[in-house]
Amino acid sequence: MVYYSPSTKESVQTDPTALRIRGVVFDMDGTLTTPINEHLKQMRIEVQVPDGMGTLEYVDSCLEGEARERAHQRIVEIETEAMASMELSPGLVNLLQFLQNNDICIGVITRNNQKAVDHFINNVVGRQPHEHKGLFSFDPLLDRSFKPTKPSPDSLLHISKQWNIPPEQLMMVGDHGDDLLCGVRAGSVAALLRYDDNRHFESYAHVVVDRIDGLAECLAAGFEANMSIADSV
Repeated sequence: MVYYSPSTKESVQTDPTALRIRGVVFDMDGTLTTPINEHLKQMRIEVQVPDGMGTLEYVDSCLEGEARERAHQRIVEIETEAMASMELSPGLVNLLQFLQNNDICIGVITRNNQKAVDHFINNVVGRQPHEHKGLFSFDPLLDRSFKPTKPSPDSLLHISKQWNIPPEQLMMVGDHGDDLLCGVRAGSVAALLRYDDNRHFESYAHVVVDRIDGLAECLAAGFEANMSIADSV
């Protein structure tokens, strides 16, 4: 087990060399926002994705020519339909306030398209009270044009280099196994936002919360992480 010290300004002043989380990277759909599971199920059915494969993985590696183009077009159409129901995850503002107060970097890695990312920033975040908008200063915000996509750790390692923060001092937060694998394979802490239908991903996670602002409590108190998970995935 590896102990992570509290990620608070007070703790940094007391012991500046201790291992702690200095940056948090979020998945978007189902993490920063409420789940869109029905749309994802519809996508898999219509594109005819085999069990055990990710949708984008299947389309990009198994389809060619017009079939691939049609699949990508339908994926974008379903993602556009899902935008209408996009809402912030309960407790997100509380967590982002904690992270800002303690100078913790924030970023996003999503397999959604740029149009959906723009909708999230301009409309979902745009509806928030003026005093909260400064909390959503995600940088960088990587969409699926960054290759390879999750579960590859490349995007998280890219952020690690951009921030000049070692991977072991980053936390990757998501609701899917591919989010967690991205974190684990990068050598970072993987945090699962747990719902009734994603509990089977718990074995990939170092930290599990049922509401996203539970991470603020975890980071404020410090926590232990079984980093040997990486040896089994």
